[in-house]
Amino acid sequence: MFLKMKIEKIIYLLKKILCASAPEFIPMKSGRLLFILLLIFSSCKKDKSNDPIPKASTTPVIELVSVTPTTVHALQDSIVFTISYTDGDGDLGFSDADSMSVFITDKRFPLTIAFHLQPLSPLNTTISIKGNLPVVLNNTILQNNSSTSESAVFEIQIRDRANHYSTILTTPPITVLP
Repeated sequence: MFLKMKIEKIIYLLKKILCASAPEFIPMKSGRLLFILLLIFSSCKKDKSNDPIPKASTTPVIELVSVTPTTVHALQDSIVFTISYTDGDGDLGFSDADSMSVFITDKRFPLTIAFHLQPLSPLNTTISIKGNLPVVLNNTILQNNSSTSESAVFEIQIRDRANHYSTILTTPPITVLP
């Protein structure tokens, strides 16, 4: 009822404006005018380009940003995996230090090393988050001690507090020297 009264008032004002400026519009029917109004209003859309983070999936999404270095010495050098993450409800990380969130698997064995991740957003909130996460793997080993070098490929996955697991990332080969 209220909307109908508003539309009728708009039609009346538009007729008044159109008829005052162009008398040939006087016979225009209200239906045509209403159609034009609906066309104008339906073309109005909210500009979402200024939204800070678009709505993301509640399942964590990760991508590999970098792996450094690409050659390491066994039991001496560390490897840093930089992972970009996006999570629609922001529940990455645990306050309990015994709860693991990041999993790196050495595909040569397979051996999985689990890492604790502190909460990346306040607990009991639901906000979209994104960022980069450096994960340091210390002391890579050789599978065969008599090797002059080995190629190691790692898989990385993260888990959120709702037990949603990201897809698995596969790293490029890393050379392990004795």
